[in-house]
Amino acid sequence: MKLIVPPVSISTNDGFKPDIDIFRRKPFGENLLNLIQNTDDELVLALDAPWGEGKSTFIRMWRGLLNQNNIPNVYFDAFESDYQSDPFLAISSHIYQLIDKGDEKTHKEFKEKATSALKVVGKASLRIGIKAITAGVLDETILDNTGNVKDASKEASDLVDGFISNQLDKAEDDRKNLATFKEYLAELGEKLSSEKKVIFIIDELDRCKPKFALDLIESIKHLFSVPNITFVLVMNRTQLEEAVRSEYGSGVDAARYLQKFVSIWSSLPKPRENYQSVPKIYLKNCLSRMGYQVQNRNQQSAVEVFEEIITYYDLSLREIEQCLTNFAIIQNATDSNLNTEYSWISVFVSVIKVTKPAIYRKLSKNSISYEELVAEASLEKLSVGSWGHIPEGHPLKWYLKYFMSSEEEASKMASETKMLSGFLESRDAVQSVCAWLEAFQRD
Repeated sequence: MKLIVPPVSISTNDGFKPDIDIFRRKPFGENLLNLIQNTDDELVLALDAPWGEGKSTFIRMWRGLLNQNNIPNVYFDAFESDYQSDPFLAISSHIYQLIDKGDEKTHKEFKEKATSALKVVGKASLRIGIKAITAGVLDETILDNTGNVKDASKEASDLVDGFISNQLDKAEDDRKNLATFKEYLAELGEKLSSEKKVIFIIDELDRCKPKFALDLIESIKHLFSVPNITFVLVMNRTQLEEAVRSEYGSGVDAARYLQKFVSIWSSLPKPRENYQSVPKIYLKNCLSRMGYQVQNRNQQSAVEVFEEIITYYDLSLREIEQCLTNFAIIQNATDSNLNTEYSWISVFVSVIKVTKPAIYRKLSKNSISYEELVAEASLEKLSVGSWGHIPEGHPLKWYLKYFMSSEEEASKMASETKMLSGFLESRDAVQSVCAWLEAFQRD
């Protein structure tokens, strides 16, 4: 069994192939594409989902759908690009790549228009100008909060005042340059897309530095929002709202701020097929990719309790992967030779180590009682109707209590039920499982 869940292999033209579209999101992907292509607005659409819920996998499949339909598109990983100081330049460079390599005229025109706009939005002329007219002795830091020149020589002060005055006269030229760039961009979008819009996908926006992320969406709205080019922002909305508050203060209405830049909000649909939950579907898919094969009833029961626990705790897809790595360590270290009781404890400890590390540490040190575990791990509501005859309401809870109780209490529990699969030499299952994990830690 592999220790790490292998990444899903998706080529640029795969689209929503049944074996990779495990959540059956192809209809949603087609609807999203239809919405964009049939909308005449200058659209900025946001795809919102929590971290670890499969946004990037969906987008990779969706790009395949776009390519299958010959729709020009750009994929931009914002997190990989947030080292750049200017979002305008980052976006422009990706649009530039869409131009046919043999079209030298369009390449030249785009460079000229983008350069003129960059001088405005980057305020390059002000920084360079002040340093130039003062032979590099002064820079823009000589300006106070009101825009007036701070203490400096009279000659230098006059030079700077004159330069700023000239910049004010050029303000109208700057506005014209930006307007010209947007007009040209709209024409370029029409040229590149023919009857279909260019789709610019920006992924990992919520993982960027707050300033870069916000500068990026502001640039999109003010400079790149034109007909024939649609932006799809892939993000965790809650996290991006935190970025807004981080940049502009805790008192700002982050939700209202983002509404100024996003036209439509959308979210990934939950699968309804066969009433299976997302965690269960993903767990089975990951186990298959890891090479875990169910060969007996004991292993099947371990998978079933895994499905139940990850659903009970409502784990994200990324958390499920981390839990499975823990489970794989135990399985491989013991050669998968565990009885039912140890298998179930292995599943529980694998999940707790990821979701509640403080409790895991107590379990590994044998410094928590069963009653404390139930309370701190929120196990009170874990129950299965068909197990109603068991005092604890669920076999996993019964096993935990049995292994964590005194000899006298455990003996009494064993005499009252036939829960145990066979003779057990010791009751150190919880400590043993923790020890296996401690011996082979990933982090």
